[in-house]
Amino acid sequence: MIKQNDIKIFKISRKNSRIEKLTQLIKKILGEIFLNQDFRDSDGNNLLIFIDEVVLSKDGKIATVFLTNFSKKNNLSENESLRLIDDNLIKIKKEFSERIVLRYTPKLKFRFDYLRKQSFEIDKLIEGLSKT
Repeated sequence: MIKQNDIKIFKISRKNSRIEKLTQLIKKILGEIFLNQDFRDSDGNNLLIFIDEVVLSKDGKIATVFLTNFSKKNNLSENESLRLIDDNLIKIKKEFSERIVLRYTPKLKFRFDYLRKQSFEIDKLIEGLSKT
């Protein structure tokens, strides 16, 4: 039974604070790596990638990175963008493992965030309706 003056009442529960700190660190490091890398498609267009979210497994060994493509010309499909990332994956992983200092370097899995892209398209449609 918890008494009124018990310290457990005032204690703030922390849920996976280590995992949250690691996801922020991974997101920051990958963001810096993507800024330094030059991603170009076969036509020479730059690929502008944003990191939406990083989901880290409970043991910290697998990091799933959700990306969004914001290139000037959105002609590139997600498959072509993933192919460009896969072509540079060795450089990305090497630089990532050099910058992060952990006992186990998380394995990186890249996915595109389809829901975020659909929400942007819906927002554009709503803005178009509100202007008319």
